Amino acid sequence: MKRITIIIIACLATTLTLRAGITTYTFTSTQWASRVGESVCDGTTDGWHCDMAASEYSAGRTDAQGRLYSCGVSVKTGTSGAGATSVKTFTNVRRIVVNFCQNSSKGRGIIYFQIGTNAVDSLVITKPATSGSGVYNRDSTLVLSTPKSGQIRFWIRCTENAINLSSLTIRSQDGNSPVFTQSTYQLVTDISQITDSDQIIFGVADGVTNQIMGYYDEMVSVNNIHAISGRYNSERTMVAGNDNAIYTVLLYEDTATHETVYVFQDELRYEEAYLVANGGRTKNKLTLWTDVTSRSYGDYGLWRMSIAADGAAEIENCGTSERKYLQYNAQDQLFGCYATPNSQTHVALYREVQAPASTDAVIVAPMVNFGNPIVGDTPLHGSKTIEVNAMNLNADIQASLKQGEVFSLSSTRIDQDGDNLTIEYTVSSAGKYIDTLVLQSGETRLEVSILLNAIRELSIAEAVQSEDFELVTLNPVVVTKKYDKYIFIRDESGSMLIFNSTNPATGKPYGQGLESGHRLSGVTGRFVNYYGVPEVQPTAAWTVAPQKESVLPEVVGTTIDSADVCRYIRIENVAVDGATLTYAGQTYPLLDAFSTGLPSGTLSRLEAIVMIVWDELQLWHISNETATGIEDTESAESAATRRSSNSYTILGQPVDSHYHGIIIRQGKKEIQ
Repeated sequence: MKRITIIIIACLATTLTLRAGITTYTFTSTQWASRVGESVCDGTTDGWHCDMAASEYSAGRTDAQGRLYSCGVSVKTGTSGAGATSVKTFTNVRRIVVNFCQNSSKGRGIIYFQIGTNAVDSLVITKPATSGSGVYNRDSTLVLSTPKSGQIRFWIRCTENAINLSSLTIRSQDGNSPVFTQSTYQLVTDISQITDSDQIIFGVADGVTNQIMGYYDEMVSVNNIHAISGRYNSERTMVAGNDNAIYTVLLYEDTATHETVYVFQDELRYEEAYLVANGGRTKNKLTLWTDVTSRSYGDYGLWRMSIAADGAAEIENCGTSERKYLQYNAQDQLFGCYATPNSQTHVALYREVQAPASTDAVIVAPMVNFGNPIVGDTPLHGSKTIEVNAMNLNADIQASLKQGEVFSLSSTRIDQDGDNLTIEYTVSSAGKYIDTLVLQSGETRLEVSILLNAIRELSIAEAVQSEDFELVTLNPVVVTKKYDKYIFIRDESGSMLIFNSTNPATGKPYGQGLESGHRLSGVTGRFVNYYGVPEVQPTAAWTVAPQKESVLPEVVGTTIDSADVCRYIRIENVAVDGATLTYAGQTYPLLDAFSTGLPSGTLSRLEAIVMIVWDELQLWHISNETATGIEDTESAESAATRRSSNSYTILGQPVDSHYHGIIIRQGKKEIQ
């Protein structure tokens, strides 16, 4: 999945003479042969002269998270002193970044640098901070307080195990490439300009409204998505980037019509969530769903699009909702879906493009999003280190926070060419926390959003009261039964379903190898009430306890209804005739979902999972036996009393002795 990095740039009007750039050499052999980007160095006009060859070379590989490991030229203790001298002379070198790795837990020494005839500088390489993490490449930066010029010579003295050097990045006045490029959001005037994975902002195509489409927030976006302030240029050809307004557009081919259809993904805030129109005939609903690309919900997440030369976009939903045209409602200042394409104001799309590097003084840093950590009974601490980049500044960068109540900074001063900055937080309760990081050097200023949504673990009874697609993390739960993608779980408060999906980090299902009795911790995902079935669609891997627990079925009363959905139950004195079960005078569909074979006859004890499929309550058979002589049968009265304290309806309402929700009788639904 493509990750979004938001950068905001502040510029000075004056132009400076110094133009910093970077040159990155990636080493490719024990002789320190190298390449710059895709260009291979020839060793005559660029590249490096080998002073002392290293012992080994490994191309390494990239893991599922995009991390390099075991990559580079290896200098072991027996080959200490290995290094090379650059062919090229560099002017005004201010920093050198070394990308390296070690073995799993060892590797230390010193990397020496000499630029021209200047004094020697050094970087100390220590053991990995965390045991086992040394295999992953990481950066170490040499910052020079005074710029130096000349050929660059380096050599490595390894004192333990090995240091594997992958690349050197040199910032100098005559670097090969700009330090960074700045992104802008430009008006789309032809549909052909949209490419897969473009980052876009929805604007308003009336030429005057300074609003853009925000994101789905259940606190303010009930059936629509709220408008937020946008900064357009005078010609309306560009809009400023805003981390609360960016979506990813994905292109698909409709296999039936072979036309191109579009999906709008909100991956910055929700990752696996997509814009959908599902208001039917009565609502202008524009909201978020998951898994729409598999069409498991129909075509509500797929859109057709055409764009006029003036940028007015007609965006039509492919689903069956009659309100299907995405437009801006000027009266209510929101974005929603409407029955006809011209009933409201057309939207305009602005796509992110990379502009040439700035020649002015700039500061660049990513938005800081701590995600959704879990807070418990003790204060929660966390930190994240970001890279602050800068160019053409005359003074160091002052770092500060606008509020500083939750977040703190590792430093209030950053080098004028940039450096790493660590942001920490401490919270004691769940909630959304927001602050602003301010970076300023002279008149050059940058403001960066800091976001934290601390959550607490929920019981199943609490989780089922969530809104659709709300991110939830459950208390430890136990697997009762597993069938294909259906993982049934329970805790002391109730039962629900994990609808299994693929872990993008491994390419394998999250629930691989799970069995009844496995206790899961850290189950996190989007809650969905899927036609009466409360389920979590996982977004992260959970922890499985090494020992399985004994899982016994729960005894129900005389009525099985929607409050029992996902429960692993036991009932007695039943009669089975084909695919129909009769219990306490009521009939229910009986399915062989677990391929156990359906029983027949009467006087059987039967174990099953209760499910609702397309509004029909069903029992999924697990096992059965003759009930004669059983002495531990619980009375209907005591079962009903016990159930009233830990059961819920499909709407998440507790079930008491006066309300039993929806009951299935002879195939008809009745409300009691």
